[in-house]
Amino acid sequence: LEFSIVENVQRQDLNPIEEAQGYKRLIDEFNYDQEKIAKFIGKSRSYITNSLRLLTLPDEVLIFVQQGLLSSGHARSLVGLLNAKVLAKQIISNKLSVRQSEKLVKQFRESKNLKLVHKKDINILELERALVEKTGLKVIINNNKNNSGKIYFEYKSLDQLEFITKLIKSSN
Repeated sequence: LEFSIVENVQRQDLNPIEEAQGYKRLIDEFNYDQEKIAKFIGKSRSYITNSLRLLTLPDEVLIFVQQGLLSSGHARSLVGLLNAKVLAKQIISNKLSVRQSEKLVKQFRESKNLKLVHKKDINILELERALVEKTGLKVIINNNKNNSGKIYFEYKSLDQLEFITKLIKSSN
């Protein structure tokens, strides 16, 4: 059985998901590690790792790969995303190349990170705005869940630094 699985994953007509499932069987049933599979199959360990990562995708995306609608390169860019199905459908409908799909995923991740930054409490945002108005400087308040945090004033000259220190000192 072990040799038939190894022989099977070396076939040319397997789709990337079937290949990854074969590697997973070798790991689960015969205690192979990725390094042993790589040597036995004649592929790099990173190839085996990337192949196995495909199995973490939602079933619908796996089906797209099995049907040939997405390549393993397309699918690999979607690993770890909560909305992998939505982006996969977008990649397919727009007939994006692997590079274009990687760019789409990158844009999504960046916009997601921006949204996280802007999920500040309305009171903290108001306080930042008031400090910007008072000082004329860029102000960032990082408030932790336990209501401790840091305030950053961005100054571009020693005059601005002197102004902010005088302002703080004079409020005593």
